[in-house]
Amino acid sequence: MPTLRAIAPTLVSAALFAASAVRAEPYVPTNDAQVIERLPGGTDARGDRAMRAMRALLARRPADLDVAVRFAQACVDRAKALSDPRPLGQAQAALSPWWDAPDPPVPVLLLRATIRQRSHAFEPALADLDRVVAREPSNAQAWLIRADVQLVSGDHDGARASCAHLEGIIATLCVAPIDGVDGASASAHASISVILDGPAITRDERLRAWASTLAAELDERLGRTADAEARYRASLAIDPFDAYTVAAYADFLLDEGRPQDVVALIAADTPVDNLLLRRAQAEHRLRSADAARSRAALAERFAALHARGDRVHLREEARYVLELKGDADAALELALENWSVQKEPLDARIALESALAAGRARDVVVIADWVVRTRLEGARIAELVRRVRAS
Repeated sequence: MPTLRAIAPTLVSAALFAASAVRAEPYVPTNDAQVIERLPGGTDARGDRAMRAMRALLARRPADLDVAVRFAQACVDRAKALSDPRPLGQAQAALSPWWDAPDPPVPVLLLRATIRQRSHAFEPALADLDRVVAREPSNAQAWLIRADVQLVSGDHDGARASCAHLEGIIATLCVAPIDGVDGASASAHASISVILDGPAITRDERLRAWASTLAAELDERLGRTADAEARYRASLAIDPFDAYTVAAYADFLLDEGRPQDVVALIAADTPVDNLLLRRAQAEHRLRSADAARSRAALAERFAALHARGDRVHLREEARYVLELKGDADAALELALENWSVQKEPLDARIALESALAAGRARDVVVIADWVVRTRLEGARIAELVRRVRAS
């Protein structure tokens, strides 16, 4: 499901954007001379110029809360756009004057929760959000992000309780992703369709793109293939560079046996690891001459993550190890480590697939039971559960 954190600033009038290892911390530069990576701008040349200007302003005024928050927010936006945790370290560095303060300002708490969430440090993220809502019980953004953290970590009841603090379209959009993984995909889709057809959403393209992606995933889960593709295309027509939607559409195409369309969708030089993974899988299935190059590039990127102690992309690494390296046992170990931290449909799927490939179905019975208990819908996940239980 597309994350609630992605639409928090759209749904509420807050100035901040809030984002979606075994507790790995983001890599924080220790001095200004360290070059982490030359990243695309926000993500174009104009965004790059804006980032340089904000960085220069922050260097002159490092104790200015407003400047630090704006720069940190831009870094969080960049991390989301590229599905890359590295800019989060820059955001944390910008907030360092307040990071360890006993009573940080609310904007810092929200951003710190965002950074911790994206680093899969869910409990500290929830603690920060609890402090925000204790101070500001009507802070809709905090409740949205709190619901998202709880949903990603598998606490569906807690996520619903957080959504209960919201009203109107915000509440509807908060609950829909939970319904979508709790056996109520049809009702969730109906709610999203009403919003997509209503006047409020037409005024905000970002929100429309988010809702279209959610509807596409629900259509896919309900077996409505043509509708799912139409929704994915509608979302990408609004925002063709949204990494989450591109990845979700690529997964759809791979499942539909259309790897050639994935190659056309994702550039060979994409800086986004999640997208390179999908392209590499497509090239592998096509027996493309480019497959070896993409595999090597992915191996380098995962090695760089390991060198930094980054354990955030375990799900993607498990997919890489299973299909591109052919090591089902190693893939299962990664998938199980990932499952101990986050519990979304794709997390369950890679664990079940790896276990079946490794002949170790007993190791994922608890995950199969979780799928049944939450009433997660979808023909593919249901077949995987059937095979695990039959083994």
